[in-house]
Amino acid sequence: MTNSLRELSDNELRLSAKSVFTYAHAGVSPEIMGSPVLFADYRSIHNQYLNLYNTSNDTTIKIETLKRLIFLNWYYLAEPNLLTNISQLDDETMFEAYRILNSLLKAGALDEEFNWMLAFYSKWDYTILQFAEDGLDELTTFVKNNRWEPRQPPAKEWITGKMDNRGQMGKYLTALSETIL
Repeated sequence: MTNSLRELSDNELRLSAKSVFTYAHAGVSPEIMGSPVLFADYRSIHNQYLNLYNTSNDTTIKIETLKRLIFLNWYYLAEPNLLTNISQLDDETMFEAYRILNSLLKAGALDEEFNWMLAFYSKWDYTILQFAEDGLDELTTFVKNNRWEPRQPPAKEWITGKMDNRGQMGKYLTALSETIL
């Protein structure tokens, strides 16, 4: 893993540690918990992931970066900001990530992990279709074909040791596999 990916992961986890629930558990007053200060700005990290994707020549780094971009796109729209700590992402960055994903789908270039992730996110089709239905045909088709398919959480064996240093995406998928299975 490159230093940049690791730094972005560390930054994400530092921001997520400042969530409203963390403060509530510590006994912080409701007035402070409603403060916009608690909603960390993921916009910069999200944009940095796209910049890393665009500047890297390493296919492995590009795919990992895109996985994190797509996760953050989905997480931002699918979960309440009290859980995500994401107050706003840039629509252009979100669309560009989906445009790149569309081209990978067209080329049949998703690995098994990414394919599972995208199929899982498709359950919340509104998080993707609002960006995809206007010209991202492969992505639109993928989401519509997968949104009603039963999808099990990832097996612990698939997750164990593979989600470290992967930001909120790693944290979320690890929790999902440990909680449900």
